[in-house]
Amino acid sequence: MRRLLLAALLVACFHTVAGAQATSTEPYPKVEGFVGYSANGYSTRESSDNAAVQNISSLFSDRAGGPTGFQTSLTRNLYKYLGIKGDFSMYFNQSRGQAGTLCVESNCVTGQDFHVDSRALYLLGGPEFKVRNQTRLTPFAHTLFGMARSRSAFHTASPSLSFTDSHTRTGLAMAFGGGFDIRTSNRISIRSLIDYLPTRLGDADPQESGRQNHVRLSLGIVFH
Repeated sequence: MRRLLLAALLVACFHTVAGAQATSTEPYPKVEGFVGYSANGYSTRESSDNAAVQNISSLFSDRAGGPTGFQTSLTRNLYKYLGIKGDFSMYFNQSRGQAGTLCVESNCVTGQDFHVDSRALYLLGGPEFKVRNQTRLTPFAHTLFGMARSRSAFHTASPSLSFTDSHTRTGLAMAFGGGFDIRTSNRISIRSLIDYLPTRLGDADPQESGRQNHVRLSLGIVFH
């Protein structure tokens, strides 16, 4: 009888240990892809009105953001809590205004309406850390480094003056932030994230530092 009880106890201990090992070696997705809507707000110090510029659009090409855009990323998970992420995002922005006095060669116009079409892209990469657990909610954080490319085109149109020019900037970009995934099925999660994105795109005014500060908000779907 004692031998039977001892054998039962050993079997119970074995199942407990095996269950703990199974939990610690819980499988995780090797690759995860994300796609979603993204908005990129920016804060830049406006260049001086007296700044000497090659073209007018260089006054706008440092913004590298906009309310309309998308973000996509691919993460290769090396371990349960660590992966390497590649991130691509693109943003579009249109602004309109009225110039005080605009001169092209010897032709000057006051109160000229104009509009600026801008677009920017980011290509970043770096480590991603995830807090995987037994719930549907998975928080994560990442630190990404790469480049940003911003282009703006300046347009005016009137019976007396028609003018167009464009300018492109490329520089260093970083992203520090994170968010959380909410699992809806074995293959799909909903992701929400926020990033602080500093960029170094220079400035039309040589007296300025050329640093821009951005906040990126994104919402979309993760495929496991």
